[in-house]
Amino acid sequence: MDKYYDLNKTEEVNTRNGLNLLVRHFKPYIGSLLVIVFSLILVNVLGTILIPSLARQAIDNNIISKDMDGLLTTLLYMLIILVFTTIGHYVRVRSTGVLSQKVLFNIRQEVFKKIQALPTQFISDNQTGDIIQRLTGNVESLNSFFSEGLVRILNTVFALISVLIAMYLLDWRIATISLGATVITLLFIIFQGKFLEKPIKESLEKDGLVSAKVQETMDGFISIQSSNQKKNWTQQFEKLTNKYYKISKKVAAISSTADTFLSFMTVLTVGGTLIYALNLTSTAGLTIGSVILFNIYSQQIFRTLDKISYIWRIIKTGLEAASRLDKILELDSNIKNPESPYSPKEIKGKVEFVDVDFGYNGEDVVLKDVNFTAYSGKTIAIVGPTGGGKTTFVNLIARLYDVRNGQIKVDDVDVKDWDLTTLRESIGYLIQDTFLFEDTILNNLKYDNPKVTEKRALDMFKFLGVESFIKSQPKGLDTKIDSDGTGISSGQRQIIALARILLRNPKILILDEATARIDTKSEKLLQTAIEKAAENKTTFVIAHRLSTIFNADHIILIKDNTILEQGNHEELIAKKGFYYEMYSKFIGDN
Repeated sequence: MDKYYDLNKTEEVNTRNGLNLLVRHFKPYIGSLLVIVFSLILVNVLGTILIPSLARQAIDNNIISKDMDGLLTTLLYMLIILVFTTIGHYVRVRSTGVLSQKVLFNIRQEVFKKIQALPTQFISDNQTGDIIQRLTGNVESLNSFFSEGLVRILNTVFALISVLIAMYLLDWRIATISLGATVITLLFIIFQGKFLEKPIKESLEKDGLVSAKVQETMDGFISIQSSNQKKNWTQQFEKLTNKYYKISKKVAAISSTADTFLSFMTVLTVGGTLIYALNLTSTAGLTIGSVILFNIYSQQIFRTLDKISYIWRIIKTGLEAASRLDKILELDSNIKNPESPYSPKEIKGKVEFVDVDFGYNGEDVVLKDVNFTAYSGKTIAIVGPTGGGKTTFVNLIARLYDVRNGQIKVDDVDVKDWDLTTLRESIGYLIQDTFLFEDTILNNLKYDNPKVTEKRALDMFKFLGVESFIKSQPKGLDTKIDSDGTGISSGQRQIIALARILLRNPKILILDEATARIDTKSEKLLQTAIEKAAENKTTFVIAHRLSTIFNADHIILIKDNTILEQGNHEELIAKKGFYYEMYSKFIGDN
């Protein structure tokens, strides 16, 4: 499972998947694509073939013979064509902008929806910053691919074809020279592109790692500052950015070779074409206007080819960015709803573990041979050394992960047979690092229950015995709070989160070290609220302070990845086992 969800395990460059992703999203807008293609053809035919031809006519037939009336007529035709060219250009730019934003919107939504559908293991296996980079930086690369890559490469192809057709209409011999030079240059650019694939992939990966490090730094900013680790983290960040700089420099170095080659081919081809054309004026009757036009066309070819190298890099980057997004889309959650899900109208809250084994991949053992039954309405405390599997134990109930062996049952039905939405709506989960939105207290309470009224909210705080907290706020329920909890204590944050959970009335309540990071005064207030909240609910309490679990109906001691001891407080003390040692240490420390 671990290897399956790690986005950076696969090393090969697979831009074909990225191309397939783009094709799939462009298919619904084939009409818009045809409008863009038609406008590109129109602009190139008018601007590349007709206008230069009229310019040649103006030189050969009007200016040399001093035909002012004919010159004015030719200029009028050129003006009319220029108007149509401008209209075609406007249609192309506008259509491209609308189409690219539609496709980007759809891709971004599809990727985000997929992330929401993936199991918790996906988040565990990947760095948050890298995931964010894919949704932002890689999508932005696709934006460049559409606006500066796809349309510009189509425009470049049509421009080259138009110029070569115009040259062949003038003289096939000179046109063949330019065609040969064009083919050689294109082959060089394609060959160069092959060398760009791997460095571009590595640069995107390194960019993702840099973003992940920034995210990690922001999340642990206070810890880094308080532990005086600024120098260490600066060195880590410098090491990552140095790797990104080196691979980006490599990309730039490979790309720059095209500029040198193009400069050489431009001088060689334009010079050769001009010399040959001037020779033909005396031997084959080629007009001065045609010679000037050939010179213009030759330079136009290489100005166009000069853009291709830059566009080619954008296309390669865009396709690799698309393939990085496709890596997310091709993942398939191993936690799915059954074909005929169990979804009862009423839930009792009985939870049973039957011969449960669990590990995050094929080798790790987090829980083994776990057997336990929690009856409806009871409070079960889970204690044990750090890293013993306590949090994993409760995560399995909500089916955030699937067991390797055995069964977990809720109301005597395997959780794999439950409707996932029904199961998770029946479970209230309060963790130590609860998340609140930057909004009012009332709107935070409405987060997963929009029907919550002000009266219901106030009644809930009153039921929990903490109405004084709301009364102390400057605007009561309309008081705005920050997502990081500025202005309220950790205990008050937990009270808001607990009230939010209870307003949807779950039958199973999971409290994962909910009082771990709050002061003693706040803990007493929150503990009172928790005792009220636990009434008539099956409650699992993971506690770091033994004082909070003495009155639990049942205590489970998890050690060495299994249930070592279980019973109520008095029974476990009487056994004089590991729980007794923990209790004795707790008494000694207090």
